[in-house]
Amino acid sequence: MEERPYGRTGEKLPILSFGAMHIANIPEADALKLVSYALDKGLRYFDTAFWYGDGQSEERLGKVARLRRKEMWIATKTLERTRRGARKQLETSLRRLNTDHVDEWRMHYVWSYAELDKITAPGGALEAAVKAREEGLVRFISISNHGNPGVQVEALKWFPFDSMLFPVSVLDHFILSFVDELLPAAKAKGVAVAGMKILGLGRLSRIYERALRYAFGLPIDTAVVGMASLDDLRRDLKVAENYRPLDDEEQLSLYREVLPMVTPADMPWKAEDWDNPVAWRKRT
Repeated sequence: MEERPYGRTGEKLPILSFGAMHIANIPEADALKLVSYALDKGLRYFDTAFWYGDGQSEERLGKVARLRRKEMWIATKTLERTRRGARKQLETSLRRLNTDHVDEWRMHYVWSYAELDKITAPGGALEAAVKAREEGLVRFISISNHGNPGVQVEALKWFPFDSMLFPVSVLDHFILSFVDELLPAAKAKGVAVAGMKILGLGRLSRIYERALRYAFGLPIDTAVVGMASLDDLRRDLKVAENYRPLDDEEQLSLYREVLPMVTPADMPWKAEDWDNPVAWRKRT
């Protein structure tokens, strides 16, 4: 499988990475087998979060990490905006993950300039991240966003984030495009870039091969894909291990096919209200 440098971290990672949200929703034995199989097949990057499955995602990754931590790049997230709250979540995450450090700790879903103000203010979550990095609990500091690329463009001016996570599906090409607006700025600063929403929360599953090839063809460093079964993993591995870029005609055909799906209802992560997706998010 192709590997790419992960920004300025000094690491190289496979183009396919493991989104671990869904391992909290399957039997534990199946989850452990799935993560172990992914490692056996060369995947290294595992993306989880404090709240996935009320902590079960982290706990299950941790049961594998107890034996195979050196093979794993573990990224987890916090939604806390204060230094104290974020630190508490990090300590819990480390305990669940059976590790003394995470490779990447992400200020997650910083969706507005007001949210950016919160994490960067005195006493904000970013202070917890910097302190944790100084203590060796965190190797790299990250930020993510789903809806407004301008927020992360601004974030790059405020703090030298090591990495960023944002949506890069073919649907995301058409509106509020992180690839057009944020990706060039991040790459210019050597920031590691992980793409998400590759299959559009499952909406692109019927065309998963082309959806994956589209994402792999972008100048991102790795694509985080959610996996809930060995069948999911084997399907995605087949595309990644035999990856070839879409040619111009294939890409044009893909755009035409998915364009009717570019609606707030089909892209709730870019809607003003995720639970009632009827209007696009405003740039605030």
